[in-house]
This record gives sequence, structure tokens and C-alpha cells, in this order.
Amino acid sequence: MASKNSVFATLENMPTAISGGELYKNSRADGKGVDLPSMSSDRSMKSKWLTDTISVTEDGFTIFVSMKNHSQLEDSGGNGGVAGQRTPSNTYFKFTVGETPTYSFYFGDDAPYYNAYLDTWKVSDIRIQWDKKIIIKMKSGEDEDEVTISNKGMKNTLANDTGTNGWIEQDFSKMNVKGMPRLLASLAPCDSNTILLLMNALKSDKTKGFFNAATELNAKDMGMYYWDANSAKAHLSPQSFTMSSTLDETFLVKPTIEFKGVKRVDTKDSYIQFQCVIEQRNDRTDNYTGRDPQDNAIFVSTIQFPGDESLLAPMGTSTEGTEVACGMEGKEGRTIKEIIPGIKNEVLEQVKITFTDGSFCVFPDAETGTFTATDKETGQMLKGKVENLILASGKWKDAYAKEKKNRVERNTSPRWTVFEGDKAVTSSIAWQEGNFLKVIVPTDGGAKLITIPTREA
Repeated sequence: MASKNSVFATLENMPTAISGGELYKNSRADGKGVDLPSMSSDRSMKSKWLTDTISVTEDGFTIFVSMKNHSQLEDSGGNGGVAGQRTPSNTYFKFTVGETPTYSFYFGDDAPYYNAYLDTWKVSDIRIQWDKKIIIKMKSGEDEDEVTISNKGMKNTLANDTGTNGWIEQDFSKMNVKGMPRLLASLAPCDSNTILLLMNALKSDKTKGFFNAATELNAKDMGMYYWDANSAKAHLSPQSFTMSSTLDETFLVKPTIEFKGVKRVDTKDSYIQFQCVIEQRNDRTDNYTGRDPQDNAIFVSTIQFPGDESLLAPMGTSTEGTEVACGMEGKEGRTIKEIIPGIKNEVLEQVKITFTDGSFCVFPDAETGTFTATDKETGQMLKGKVENLILASGKWKDAYAKEKKNRVERNTSPRWTVFEGDKAVTSSIAWQEGNFLKVIVPTDGGAKLITIPTREA
């Protein structure tokens, strides 16, 4: 079953045998074997694509669309004069980019499938707008048409009143017929000969031509299938996107790591370390990167746990299930309860840290690959891509002391700092504002602010 928060349709209870209706003797299948869509997955869509339109043009991408038979029309003898079900209860249309759309009535190795259109028609693009509609673009040479699936069912621009593509649509509401669902009907088989027969029947009698075509086809052990167009429903599964590593990476959140039962990190001789790559100016902090608003450079800061919990409160989840800055009140060495490594195929992919206040965080974020934390001293937010995530061996205090020293050196401006050898001896506090250097210096009368122009006006 799809995960609780997944936008994918649940594809359980898909049929493995035909249900009602009939297969016309001289409507030969175009192939056999229809794979059952994946019914079990914990994958979900990246949040960006829940609002943005997805457009997939990569060959092999597949979705299914189901439609129920038009029972009211068939029960009244509307399909060739036979009063009863002729179209199987459910039909599953398979739309695959680069291929001719097909339909089948059930799934399995022995399930026959049939071309839904002439084999010159190929799916060129599938566009998905969650909670709105799916648009399936098709091409045949220079001709272009589309099938749209929404909460109003299926609309098919290949269906017209002349039957040129083998499809007919009948909107009974426009005929003042109440309670009769909109009809989509097609030929079985849908080939050049049956299309010509339908076109001639409609041309000779626009009112009864549709019925006459079905009767004539029945005499040849062929026929038509009638569908309730309003019942159309699109079926997507993560399998649709995992067929391609590019699609998987672009559209799906990475598989979640299971932390249950995993041995915690022994912080006596191990620690977590990674590089946080900060690309946006607003995601930098004074302590970790400096915060010059005029500097557009990308910063890389090495983060370590245990260690950085003294200055950073990673964004995570509280005991009440709300978003929180974890360990905000804790101090170095007394904030973290446990660190659990998420290792897959011998690679450290995620880390879960539980704090003494009951909160926990997991990083990098499965969707964005980022680490986000609040700087406890400044309240600024540090956010960046996680790279080179490792479980390192050694004493964490020694490694952290070395990294803190590196940060001080990186944030020390050689332009404004006085050194004696390698040691900074500047006793004042200085910062730059525009074209001026402002310095607070100690004097016998207290601290004084000095403003120094850094260049001529």
C-alpha cells in the first residue's frame, strides 16, 4: 500500500481475471501479458511537484487509467441491440511514452491487450497536475491530440462525431437526457477497416449510424465497447517513476532509512562529521560563515556531532510532533542522548540524533538533502546541502577543538587584524559598514567607537 501521505493511488485489488462482458472473436489481441502495477511502497512525491506541473517525455514512463462499462446504455440494448453487458466491468488503459496506448480487462501474464488507437498514434508527453488533472499528449505524424483525466472523468479529443479515429463521445446532458453518464465508445478491433466502416455508417445516417455500425460489426464477430466516461480514474504508483534513475531522483523523495534496532554511535571513540554547503546568503550565520551581505560566495562549514550541539540547535521534531529547534537549552556534552547512523549498502546516508529534551532530528532531509539548524547565540538560521557525511573514528573533543580553531582562522580578517607571528593581538572589535570601518577600542575612559573611511569618497 502507498504510504499514508502519498499522493499515489492505492493499486490494491487489481483484477487478475475478466469480469463480465465479452471478448469479440475477431478482435485479435495485439499482445499478451500486462504487468500488475506495484502495490507496496513507502515512496512519496517531492513537495515541489505537488503544486508544479510534471511533464514527462522519457520513453517508458507509464500510467494506467481505468473506466467502468456504460451499464445503463448496454442494459437497454444500446450496444448493437443486445440487451445486457457487453463491455467488461473495468477496462484498464495503459499510456506509455513512446508507445501506442493499449487497453486490457485484467492483469497477469495471460492477460490480452489491444491497441486503443491506430498504431501510428504514440504517447509523446504525460503532464500531471496533482488534484487537478492529467493530460496525455499523443502524436501521429504531424497530428496532435490529447486525453485528459480529471475529477470529471475522461475527455478525448480523438473522439468526434465523424469517427475518424475510431472513437465516439456522446454527452447525453446536451440531449436533455437526465441521469445518463457521458459515453466514450471505441471499436474492437480499432483498425483502418473498422474505422472506415464506422465513418461510412455515420456519414449515411448521423442519428442511427452509431447503432448501425455496432450491429454490422457484430455480424462479423467484432463490436464496440461502451465506457462510462465520468468514471475514468488515473492510477499512478512509484513504479511509474522508478523505471528511470533520472525520474526517480527528480520527482521522488529518497527511500527512508530504518533506524529501529540500529546500534547507536559510541561517542567515546566515534563521531559524526559532514560538510554543510551554504549557497544562499540568508542561510549563513556569523559564527559559522560570517554574514557579509555583499559576499555572494558559496561557503562550506564542517559540522560535527557531538560538538556543534553547543552552538547549533538542529531543526527536528518535538515530543508533541511539532517542528522544533532540538536541544535549544542544552550545553556541549550534555545535550545529546544518542546518535543513530542510517547506513545503507555500507554508506552512511542519514543520521538520527535524539536529544535529552525528547526531541529528535534526522539529516540530511530525505527530499532536499539539506541540514538546517538555529544558531543558539545569534538566532540566525544555518542551512545547506550535506556532503561527505561520515562516521569518523577518534576522540570527538580533539576533532572539535581542531575544527573550532579552523573556524576562527577562516573568520579572521587579515586586513583588519594585527598579528604577532601567527597570533592575533588585536584588542579592539571591528566591523565594516559600507565604506567605513567601525572600531570599538578600550581606553582609560571606557570603550570608544571610531569610524574610519576605508576608501576616498
